[in-house]
Amino acid sequence: MNLVSGTPIKVLHNGSIHGHPRADTIVLERDRIRMIGRADELPLSLSESEGTEHIDLKGRFVLPGFIDAHIHLLHTGLVESGWRIGLMNLSRAEVLAELAQAAKERSGEWTVGYGWDESQWQDRCYLTRTELDKISPRSPVLAIRMDGHLMTANSRAMEQIPETAPEDLIEREAGLLREKAVTEMTGSIRPDHAAAVEGLDAAARLCHRLGITTVHTMTPFDYFEAFMARRQQRKLRITICPDIQSFDKLLAVGLKTGTGDTWLRFGGIKMFADGSIGAGNAAVSQPYIDGGLGELNHADAVLECWVETADRAGWQTVIHAIGDRAIEQVLRTHEGLQTNTSLRHRIEHFELPQESQLARVKKAGLHLSMQPNFTANWSGPDSMYVDRLGVDRDRLSNPLRLIHDADIPLAFGSDGMPPSPLYGLHGAIHGAYPGQRLTIEEAIACYTMAGARFGFEEDEKGCLQAGKLADLVVLDQDPQLNPEHMSQRSIEMTFVGGDLVYSSDDEA
Repeated sequence: MNLVSGTPIKVLHNGSIHGHPRADTIVLERDRIRMIGRADELPLSLSESEGTEHIDLKGRFVLPGFIDAHIHLLHTGLVESGWRIGLMNLSRAEVLAELAQAAKERSGEWTVGYGWDESQWQDRCYLTRTELDKISPRSPVLAIRMDGHLMTANSRAMEQIPETAPEDLIEREAGLLREKAVTEMTGSIRPDHAAAVEGLDAAARLCHRLGITTVHTMTPFDYFEAFMARRQQRKLRITICPDIQSFDKLLAVGLKTGTGDTWLRFGGIKMFADGSIGAGNAAVSQPYIDGGLGELNHADAVLECWVETADRAGWQTVIHAIGDRAIEQVLRTHEGLQTNTSLRHRIEHFELPQESQLARVKKAGLHLSMQPNFTANWSGPDSMYVDRLGVDRDRLSNPLRLIHDADIPLAFGSDGMPPSPLYGLHGAIHGAYPGQRLTIEEAIACYTMAGARFGFEEDEKGCLQAGKLADLVVLDQDPQLNPEHMSQRSIEMTFVGGDLVYSSDDEA
């Protein structure tokens, strides 16, 4: 699709404008919003100017562009481009069939698939090495679980596990790898620069179709050159949250949170305190139904050293913590160090907090990045959370209502599971339990203005206001009119910097 650009002024009229109940028109001038109001209030010189393009919204609804506050953009793009095999929403048999076909086509080369989720299968059992051996006895195959914290490898792949992968995180008989073993394995099978650039381009196009105009992406710093290439041409605003393993390199060249421009900038430094519920290694204080308390990835002293170094250097921290025991470790660290609240330090996911921890989060000035599509995927009757945790703890998971009412900064991301904001918004509005639910307006704010604040960009984006960046999405109708079908709303158009980067008319 050719981007509509070069027109200095665009008048989007005959629609509804979020946050402006009287307005039916929004005017874009180059990369900014010029004015919002009624068509009959437009200055004559503007509406009849030779350089003005008029776009009829046909009664549709304009929102600020969605900000995904937690995604793995390169990984999403590698699946989108076909470099990795997409396995999301497939049955066990379909997953094996997809991997078998890919292995056949790649003829001895690596086959890496992503997205299988045993919690959606009847037997609810992980993929095994034996199954992958049957479909590909001669070529190496990896199948990464949807959460990225566990993978299954066939025998040929197991022969090539890097020596740096911790043996205690590998179950050789079953072919399962967890946490750092997953990271080491995937790190040894890397796309080259051209494949990474192609993947990022594909991810940007996907974001446009989904109404996403800004992402906060968790990514190894090793791929920074691929992000730099074509950064303006992609028409996607990217905030990079690099991995802690790159921290010394980042400090050495003087980078810190906020370095960059409106297209590519640095957010916080990413750390992992624990694993995931699905992989059974999120660190909890009460045992899982099948036993075990999960694992903390690092000793207190290690996490404290990283956070203290980041805080002193002006870096925001972005710490993955799902179980209440991991959340407790992160809280103790910030409390003990009395970290700088102006850096807006983040906890990612925050799925299983104890209610008593919420007041401490607020006091420490921490910001919570959560994913309501997790509850849509895995919470409620006959769900994975119930299987792993039991009904009572499932009911207390992802307490969006309590967090919002406690006035704790809360932003939404997808983690790519799936990347659709409409799916996530539906999960936030229609959670399995009352404690997981927000209103439509509250949820939209978490996917727009809150994401801007988490990236220190609230003066530039996050709401529709004259002077802000012209990043916006057009829905088929106001979601307030039919809230039970939020996930079925249609993205009609997406604008980034005043340019039309997606139109559903081009898909017809």
